Parts: sequence; C-alpha cells; structure tokens
Amino acid sequence: MEFNVKLAGSPIRRIGYERWLRNIAVALGNANSSDEALGALRSRAGHPSEMVREHVQWALRRHDAEP
Repeated sequence: MEFNVKLAGSPIRRIGYERWLRNIAVALGNANSSDEALGALRSRAGHPSEMVREHVQWALRRHDAEP
C-alpha cells in the first residue's frame, strides 16, 4: 500500500490508514469551510470504513454541507 511505503518510519504510519483518514476528517471538520475542504470530505463520504464515513459525515454537518 502506498500509505505504508510513503510513511515508513513515521509515527503516522503506526496509527494506520483508516485512523489517519479519521483524523483528517476531524481536522477538516474543525477548519474553516472551503471548497477544498468540502471536496476532500465528500471524496471520502463513501469510504468502505464505517469509522471514516461516520467522521466524514460529522465534519460535513459541521460545515452545514451534504455529502
């Protein structure tokens, strides 16, 4: 997986790809609204991981946006 290769030796790799995406969703949910942030969130709205989808939906609600 590209995530593991690019982040070899990084503390981010230890949390794994799904938790990393969750953390990004939380950060974007707390950030100022922008087209880029909303686009990034929407791009993961259908992610296979329920945890990621849940946090993406939370972040989109914080921006009063739909997936």
